[in-house]
Amino acid sequence: MKHTMIPLITASIAALLALPACNGEAISNGDALAQAAPTEGDKAVAILNAGVRTELGEVKFLFDPIYDNHFGSLAEMTPSVTEAIVSGVAPYDAVDAVFVSHAHGDHFSAQHLNRLLAAQSGVQLIAPAQAIEAMQAHQLWQDGFADRVTSVTLENGADAMRFEIAGAQVEAIRTPHAGWPDRHAQVHNITFRISAPSGARVMHMGDADPAEEHFAPHSTFFANARTGLAFVPFWFLNEEDADHLFDQTLNVEQPVGVHVPVSTPGFLSDGKWEFFSGEGQEVAVPATP
Repeated sequence: MKHTMIPLITASIAALLALPACNGEAISNGDALAQAAPTEGDKAVAILNAGVRTELGEVKFLFDPIYDNHFGSLAEMTPSVTEAIVSGVAPYDAVDAVFVSHAHGDHFSAQHLNRLLAAQSGVQLIAPAQAIEAMQAHQLWQDGFADRVTSVTLENGADAMRFEIAGAQVEAIRTPHAGWPDRHAQVHNITFRISAPSGARVMHMGDADPAEEHFAPHSTFFANARTGLAFVPFWFLNEEDADHLFDQTLNVEQPVGVHVPVSTPGFLSDGKWEFFSGEGQEVAVPATP
């Protein structure tokens, strides 16, 4: 399969996020969800950057919700949003678990996640071992956190790790970071798929590389359960055969682009796929067979 984003993926992430903005008017299908009306039932709500809040029946999860570095091209993590997430202020209250895809500064903050665990005794954290080690090395780490932390250690292509949180089935696989193998080959980028008691299924892919060769070892994993809503890095939406990637390879009903830079790439604004570009944008989780 030919990948139209290969030149960008093999370049630096900074260059990737510096794509020019589209100055034209947004179209209905490809518009960011800035004006999305509130939905009923299972839903996903944008935080900032790759951060997503999911409310799946009685279960509430956060994905990549807090980060330290916006690298000059992403939305800056504002103090008000940071403190609301750390303290559990609505709409970030009653969170069951926080998921971290990988330990890069635009997806992760050792300091603030330690603060969150200290402030909210009922929250669990699921993250790759690299992120957990960074938290343990930080001065705010407390030994008591260990009982609420699940460390994910997987090799590329390894079978999924499975466990349950708040009645939801969690499945984790390692999918190489964008730029592999030339860049970030040692970064453990984790894709999480969640099957909630409500019947909703969502997936967060962190900074995964879109090459189909990475997903081939997990073909049975993807085929066994169709995902209603997948949060994919925005460059997936520029793949030459994105329809096949989502519908057949990843077995996804609806993708939503995340990790979108402040200067929105034209292919997003002019395209047919939905994407998150600001806090509070909301989309319903589609039902799946």
